[in-house]
Amino acid sequence: MKLIDGIAILGALAWTPHLFSLIKSYFTKSKVTTITARTAEIGFTTFGPVFNLNLAFSTEYKDIVATDLKVYLKHSSGEEIIFEWQGIKQNVGKMTTQNDGVMPLEREHSVLAIKLNQSQIEERFINLQTPSFLKAKRKYEEKVIKQITYLKEEGKYHEDDFLRSLEMTDLYSFNKHAFNWKEGEYTTTIKIESPDDFILTDNVRTFYLTPVDIEKLTKNKECLETDYRIQLLGKKAGESDVKWEWLYPELHKKLT
Repeated sequence: MKLIDGIAILGALAWTPHLFSLIKSYFTKSKVTTITARTAEIGFTTFGPVFNLNLAFSTEYKDIVATDLKVYLKHSSGEEIIFEWQGIKQNVGKMTTQNDGVMPLEREHSVLAIKLNQSQIEERFINLQTPSFLKAKRKYEEKVIKQITYLKEEGKYHEDDFLRSLEMTDLYSFNKHAFNWKEGEYTTTIKIESPDDFILTDNVRTFYLTPVDIEKLTKNKECLETDYRIQLLGKKAGESDVKWEWLYPELHKKLT
């Protein structure tokens, strides 16, 4: 064997561990572990049923980009509700106020996507709503807009009268009947989608709603018409925003 051949072989052997590492990285799926806050936030507003989570992910092997996030809530009766993310907020720091208080600084994402990387675990506030409700509600809103346009063209639009119109009454009724929270246990399954291959673990939680919880949330039905009026006409002088009732049930890991 010539000296030059020996050097070439040694050089190839030196690259072998790196080559194996690249091959392993290429064929190894990323492992993503779900981390939730101790509680979830549950509500019912003019956006319908709302389910919000403070969420983070621990990622191993490879970084990935989450391009979709859904939460499947299954009630103990068997009924299932699908929630889909509608907004993302992230804490980026804190600011001291004039009275020495501390106010968190939040950044709202303009794009619904999350980079999950191995070096950082970042908490995000995920706003989730039911796409089925939003799609159906849009049809009622289109009827409202169409009728307002027509009445204005005819010079017959009167704000207070329109709030009691058939179109607005139908919208109120639809929204109220969309209340679907029930007493009992819910199983929460968090699912994400990505162009990259990955394995999602520890993504199931449970929580329980009591009769008192349901009674509290039901009070929000009484606020729907006021909120629609504010959206349509604006707030009256000195009027504050609608005060919605919210629930914060504890999340528990699903026992296997």
